[in-house]
Amino acid sequence: MDRLAEEKALALNHGWKHTYEPHSCRHCNWIVLNEAELKAGEGLRGHQLSSLSNVYLADNISDALLARDEGCPLFGYLLGELLDLGLSPDILDLDGSQIVYGSLTDRGLKLSHNLADNGGIPLANILKVILPSGKLSESLDCDPGSPEAFQLSRDWVSTCLSSHPHCRLPSTSSGSDAFTPTRLLQVSQHGVRLVESSRVGGEAQTWCALSYVWGGDQPVKTTKETLAAHYDGIPFDALPKTIQDAVRVCRGLAISYLWIDALCIIQGDEQDLRRELGKMPEIYQHATVTISAAWSTKADDGFLYRRGYWYQFCPPIRLQVLGRTRQGSMYDSRVKEEEDEEKKKKRAETTLEGFAYETRVWESDPINSRAWTYQEFALSQRVLLYRSTLLEWSCRTISDSYGLLEPSTLAGKADYQPHLLDPDPFFVLSSFRSWSDIVMEYSSRHLSFASDKLRALSAIAQVYHRETGKEYLAGVWREDLPLALCWFALPQTGNSTNANEYLDSKSPPKTLQKRPADDRGPSWSWASIDDAAFMYPAADEKKIQVLRPAPGVKILRAVITPTYAGGEFDSVACGYLDIEGAMREVTASLAGRRLWWSSPSLPSSVSESGEIKVPVGDQGHEVVVTLDAAPEEEEEGLENVEGGRTGIWLLLLAEQVEEEEEKEEEGNEEENDEGQQELNIGTTTSPAYGGLVLKKLVHGQSDELRRIGFFHCCEISDMGHAGDGCGELLKEFEIRKVTLV
Repeated sequence: MDRLAEEKALALNHGWKHTYEPHSCRHCNWIVLNEAELKAGEGLRGHQLSSLSNVYLADNISDALLARDEGCPLFGYLLGELLDLGLSPDILDLDGSQIVYGSLTDRGLKLSHNLADNGGIPLANILKVILPSGKLSESLDCDPGSPEAFQLSRDWVSTCLSSHPHCRLPSTSSGSDAFTPTRLLQVSQHGVRLVESSRVGGEAQTWCALSYVWGGDQPVKTTKETLAAHYDGIPFDALPKTIQDAVRVCRGLAISYLWIDALCIIQGDEQDLRRELGKMPEIYQHATVTISAAWSTKADDGFLYRRGYWYQFCPPIRLQVLGRTRQGSMYDSRVKEEEDEEKKKKRAETTLEGFAYETRVWESDPINSRAWTYQEFALSQRVLLYRSTLLEWSCRTISDSYGLLEPSTLAGKADYQPHLLDPDPFFVLSSFRSWSDIVMEYSSRHLSFASDKLRALSAIAQVYHRETGKEYLAGVWREDLPLALCWFALPQTGNSTNANEYLDSKSPPKTLQKRPADDRGPSWSWASIDDAAFMYPAADEKKIQVLRPAPGVKILRAVITPTYAGGEFDSVACGYLDIEGAMREVTASLAGRRLWWSSPSLPSSVSESGEIKVPVGDQGHEVVVTLDAAPEEEEEGLENVEGGRTGIWLLLLAEQVEEEEEKEEEGNEEENDEGQQELNIGTTTSPAYGGLVLKKLVHGQSDELRRIGFFHCCEISDMGHAGDGCGELLKEFEIRKVTLV
């Protein structure tokens, strides 16, 4: 187990080191913190300081330098930057004395110093300090397989079940009619075996579910050939370490049943897989708790190992904290090294142990990069996350931890909870998570099999459908059309696993991927591409800009054909969309482009190095195109003309306006003498327009096109206005009816 923790530290590949013991030496061993004074914000000499308290570190700068030279990492870390600045110790005037202080602020422990002729210099080398509390949640180390960890986990589960109404689902059938998975693993102390829930009765209504990264084919899985043997029993030692640890957690929680996909679904049996996919929402929603092997990259990693301490420059430092029974200031309570043994013993009896530690830049857990695990976390009411340095509890009401939990590392399930004044206390996913947010986060995750793009989100889609009554169409909702078509491709960037993070990413951008050879969805669905998708919300966060259908656009018909009867939330065989709207054929050269992407404004933008500007009409107007996928070197179905190719069409889809404009009386459409609709575009202030880039099919009907990108005519400003150019440009468009496939 220790070896695995050290391997994980090395896997960070950022110079991280690992240790199981905090540092302590004769230099830092004499630093004593006074808990009462620190919490009261008092300085060494009794001065009231609301955000700063001084800590006695050394008698003088020479002693501090000696400690550094003798290898004390605390002084080496705190003094390092000071000396890197080229400052000689003899020019320091430490508050008129030779005593070296540290400053305990809301940011942590740092060296405090003043330059004789240049005031203070803030230092970046800061260590946080943990005062002793006796709580596992404030422990630097974490052993999630310990009896204390299991007891804490049982308390979390018990408290949530009895005291958290927001973590409950609406009432469903109980007793013999209550939902249970088709199969479960029975994990008694006598062994592990597969059972059919219907044969074990009501005791199977309590189970844990495992969420983990497969990391390749599974050495032990249930197939038609192994099904009978698994009913008899599965050798514990043959199971991958992650599954072994999940069994141990169930036993530690006193829960006798466990659901694991590789063992509870018959692998390679498409009929059984389809049947169980339909039950996936209930499997995770009704599980007593979901066990998340968050930091494991494969099934054989395991997760019940002692975490220890990870650091880059300074290991954790063991500090002494003066108990409340001890009187006097920190300076008065400091005792010299030469004190007799009796005084040392008495001093030890009146002090507790605290730690100074180096903060780290937290990396996302590997489980957050996988597409299948997104719905497993989102649908679970309660999750135990076995993370890199800690065990975290996350339910829809609270988050807690065993091991140090930085605020920025919260899993965030409590963010989904209903408002406390909500008359319906039960959790409703669609009320607390917009579909555009779900698409952006999910689509940025990775799949081992690209054909699972819709399948791995099917459980969430089923829940959304039940809650809203909307009709699902290959990743979008009929009732949200046409605005649900307002998305554009977002190439994977860095290690980020959230599409919203891409918008502010400083990592080098990547190029768009090619469109998949297998059509796993119609071209107008974000599921048809391998890259992540940014989907426009109906309004921005400040509610200044509103997205609404463009003048003249109408959805006439939308049809999806699933790959099998009853599989409307799973993969699709084909689909089409009959749409009417303002269109314009353009001449453009798109072949061979490898678009680069950077932070878009609303409604859209691409980087200067990657934007494609397409001229529209003869008046010098142009639009900016972002392709859905990297085009092939030669695009079929496009007629060569001077300066580019025809066969490319723009379909006006949406306009973005200020909220005030949204409230004005609408008169965007009127009919001409022939009964046809004409666009009536205002010329005082013009919205920013966006829409689809379409291409004619090679062997299709004349009115059949497929989507190849998204365009916008101008960038919207911070005030929500575009210029009048958009209004003039749109006079080049005319209403047409087409079919998108």
